[in-house]
Amino acid sequence: MALIKDDFLLNNKTAVKLYEKVKDLPIYDFHCHLDPKEIYENKNYETITQLWLSGDHYKWRLMRAYGIDEDLITGDADDFEKFKAFMQMLPYAVVNPMYHWCALELKRYFNEDTDLDKVNIKKLYKTLNRKLAKSSHTPQNLIKWSNVKVVCTTDDPCDDLEYHRLLNEDKKVTFKVIPTFRPDSYVFLSSATIQEKINKLDQATKRNINDLSSYIEALKARIHYFDRQGARSSDQSFEKTPLMTASSEEATAIYTALLNGENVSETQQYELAGYILTEISKVYHELKWVVQYHLGPTRNNNTSMYEQVGADSGFDSVGEQLSAKKLNAMLDHLEQHQALSDTIIYPNNGNDHLMVQATAGNFTNSVHKVQLGAAWWFNDTKEGMERHLVDYANVGLLSEFVGMLTDSRSMISYTRHEYFRRILCNFLGEKIEKGEIALSASTIDEMVKAICYNNAVNLFKIEGAKEA
Repeated sequence: MALIKDDFLLNNKTAVKLYEKVKDLPIYDFHCHLDPKEIYENKNYETITQLWLSGDHYKWRLMRAYGIDEDLITGDADDFEKFKAFMQMLPYAVVNPMYHWCALELKRYFNEDTDLDKVNIKKLYKTLNRKLAKSSHTPQNLIKWSNVKVVCTTDDPCDDLEYHRLLNEDKKVTFKVIPTFRPDSYVFLSSATIQEKINKLDQATKRNINDLSSYIEALKARIHYFDRQGARSSDQSFEKTPLMTASSEEATAIYTALLNGENVSETQQYELAGYILTEISKVYHELKWVVQYHLGPTRNNNTSMYEQVGADSGFDSVGEQLSAKKLNAMLDHLEQHQALSDTIIYPNNGNDHLMVQATAGNFTNSVHKVQLGAAWWFNDTKEGMERHLVDYANVGLLSEFVGMLTDSRSMISYTRHEYFRRILCNFLGEKIEKGEIALSASTIDEMVKAICYNNAVNLFKIEGAKEA
């Protein structure tokens, strides 16, 4: 029996009508981890394993939970054997979003309605690989197929952005590929990383970095470089909220201590991070960038597996709830120092959604908009998105929500936008049919279009992207 039908997740007539209004809207993917080099080189994937399983820590976690050997996950096993292992697990992933995401991807990109628990895995593998060999399934054509207008990648401050330049000079590429400045590893410093970051900035800026002031100036120079290459946003991720309490002298002392290999407390690291963040945020504000904060995850918890397979491999967890006092203090400090921009905050812990949205309302006005971002990571499930929409709307304006992103490394993750749009339309449709919402059809249509696409266009203001 086919899982993906026209009314998938649309459980009332109003939801079906609403979804008709947004299902063909373009996609504005303002945060992802796609590789611009992979997009530019535009090579066909040899196997579905390369496209589907490579680098996808969501899938890897489920495979481990099913007891699959690591060699079939991140190891050197044959591509078919890895695919077979994953497909044997997938039917048992019900209620996990991966069950729905994979079914959507198979349907939308390969026209496969396969019953996931009765599939002939070897035959499916050959069929998918045959389709991947076609010109329709190159990275660029998959993105076009998905009706994507803007792709905002996540980039190291010292990246030369060469592939972004080449893509945006290529007249055959119909979508924009925009860099995003991702400086968190340059902001939260340790004695193990500080010299590496100095060396990279030295090389990228051709400057002599000899103190904290010149270090910050080099970071600012890279922000301006990104801006000249079309960047419109920065993105920072921290386990805890940076502390905005250190003076220039105190921050300099912490920086020097790290450089000398001296013991520095975690609190001092976050104080230095807060000082550096304030200084570079002044440039974000000056350039009218959107600033994104991903807050809360505790990363790389399994030391032996980190040593074996590295970071971003599925060993991260939901962190403790954020401190409302510290988050308010951070935003207040940035505002007082002319360093607060339009801001999106994504908490890793779903229990923080209401607090973050309430905090955002303290700093939203006609000058800058601060808002809760989409349900992120462990929260981008059906139920997680529904809870998120309630929390967002209860203390804010749902109509102003900037909507969904992929946060993905896969060229076919754009069905996550479809997933979100269906959940949103069903959420509103239920309330309309219960009599909790009484608005004209034109107002509701305008609202769902804004959340699904137009709000992102108006917030990020990337050249060439227009309202739908």
